[in-house]
Amino acid sequence: MEILCISNGHGEDIVAARICIELEKLGVSAMALPLVGNGHAYQPQIPIVTEAMGGAIQKMPSGGFVRMDNKQLRRDLQNGLAQLTWKQLQVVWQWSRRRSGDRRLILAVGDIVPLLFAWLPTWWWGCDYVFVATAKSEYYWRDRQGKLPGLKPPFGGSFFYPWERWLMGSRHCRANFVRDTLTEKWLNQKYRLPALYLGNPMMDGLEPKGLDFGLREDDWAIAILPGSRAPEAYENWSTLMVAAEITAKVMPHRATFLAAITSSLELDKFIEIAIQRGWQRIDELNYRFSQARLRLVQGGFGDCIHRAHLGLAMAGTATEQMVGLGKPVITFVGRGPQFTAKFAREQVRLLGSSVICLEKPNQIEVVLQKILNDPDYFQEVHDNAIERMGKAGASARIAKYLAEQVLSQS
Repeated sequence: MEILCISNGHGEDIVAARICIELEKLGVSAMALPLVGNGHAYQPQIPIVTEAMGGAIQKMPSGGFVRMDNKQLRRDLQNGLAQLTWKQLQVVWQWSRRRSGDRRLILAVGDIVPLLFAWLPTWWWGCDYVFVATAKSEYYWRDRQGKLPGLKPPFGGSFFYPWERWLMGSRHCRANFVRDTLTEKWLNQKYRLPALYLGNPMMDGLEPKGLDFGLREDDWAIAILPGSRAPEAYENWSTLMVAAEITAKVMPHRATFLAAITSSLELDKFIEIAIQRGWQRIDELNYRFSQARLRLVQGGFGDCIHRAHLGLAMAGTATEQMVGLGKPVITFVGRGPQFTAKFAREQVRLLGSSVICLEKPNQIEVVLQKILNDPDYFQEVHDNAIERMGKAGASARIAKYLAEQVLSQS
């Protein structure tokens, strides 16, 4: 049994890699085609198919966020996006039509782009496909009670456009895995699409390593999540530092900030910005501002969000994962290309009351005073976590379903 996994973004690569690893445990051979970037999330466990078929991977200036900004799309086109896309389509077509004794399936992870890549070869006797819809949810415009106030119903009555639903309803699409029960029920009942909710793979792989942050019993641990892409993450960091300094003055106990920095970013740039703002060096990874402490953490994201009581964030997937652990997150509108005002507003609709979005960091004092004096809010956030993000283990459940219900019948 063989699977080709197509994904279009760093977060999508992580989700796809986790499913592929679980599939390999079940005896299914998996290869990957990352449409955006170099696919580091797959390596070393999952081979990149293009390494053996022509090298059709290339990092684009936008990092995959052309949906947010037409300028980013133009930059990507100038850097060879059209040629790269054509090469990638050829790779998918060749793999899909290659005949062998093994059963074959394409796993599309992300949005309509990998879904379209998976569907196109079916016109020329290509293999079937399944879709993991990480990018969309009916929560973007409604909740369990109905339409969100102030919003018009989306075109076609679903956040999945009619052409996306057509691809999801193709006879060659064997399953669609969605990210929450609201979306599953809406697509099943209103459109009779084969939508399944087996949990959200974003919640897998977050187990803490047991790092010692030197926290005191009465410390308030606050995660800082600046995002994963340069140079945007460095700009976000400046905004988050302002918010952290105000937060330190408001908290009733000592605040310890746990900054989760991805390994692809330059730690020195974060240190430089913190020192310029008046944070005093304790050692290479620890800094002090009045009574507050800042710890820079690389390779310990799970520890940061597990230990934190709340988060300050300008990130996508990382914010969702922290919400999934039952923690409130305060976000701030950035300049993008990812964390724009539009993205931030959509994130609030997706994640509900767990996220509070502010235009400026100096607005945080009033918000903190409000939530710190409302014990019911933290319980509400805890309950909201399961509804919006689900429990861990989705990757294994999806892999098991594919092996037993799809590949075994192909």
